[in-house]
Amino acid sequence: MKISNRLKLIASFVDDNSYVIDVGCDHALLDIFLVNNKKNIKTIASDVNKGPLESAKKNIQDYNLESKIEIKLGDGISTINDKVDTIVISGLGGETIIEILKEDQSLLKNVKTIILSPHSDIYQVRKEVVNLGFKIIDEIFTYDQNKPYVVIKFSKGQANYTDDELYFGPIILKNKNEYFYKYYKELINKNKEVLKKVPNQNINLKNKIEKEIERLDKIINA
Repeated sequence: MKISNRLKLIASFVDDNSYVIDVGCDHALLDIFLVNNKKNIKTIASDVNKGPLESAKKNIQDYNLESKIEIKLGDGISTINDKVDTIVISGLGGETIIEILKEDQSLLKNVKTIILSPHSDIYQVRKEVVNLGFKIIDEIFTYDQNKPYVVIKFSKGQANYTDDELYFGPIILKNKNEYFYKYYKELINKNKEVLKKVPNQNINLKNKIEKEIERLDKIINA
């Protein structure tokens, strides 16, 4: 089975012996990969749309995995059960992910692990999930098909983070890789180009951009 490098990376964050709900499962490719490549995995392939679930159902049947992957139609984590200990959400915007997790917090009572790969608002995602009583135990910055992605693994527990740690990621800051440097160096250059076009009289905006460049430069060279 062919799946993207990003999905393989997400799968690597899932522990053996987990009961997973894959929210927004699309064609259930992650679920099938997990069951076939990890030990003792069961999953719920959940989606709010019927179309993807029909494709998921066919793929699951093709691999004879009906006993290990359950298909459920529903919004967010509403399809969770008491046995699920791991939530996976990828391919959605950060605001949507936060809404899903905060919609009914009682559904998180038996969840030990949350694995997220948001398309946006990553700072806010880290902040809100930490406020829900989870701490960051693993994360990575990567690229897939020339697009930057972050994958974050949370575990139930308490931790305090600085603003920079919530923005860049506490573990990512300790393990800066080539993709981290590539992304933030390009971001600095983009900010410098924007700064050139800001009128001199717009002092507040110029100061804001200059401070952001200084902040990014400091993080890269720390």
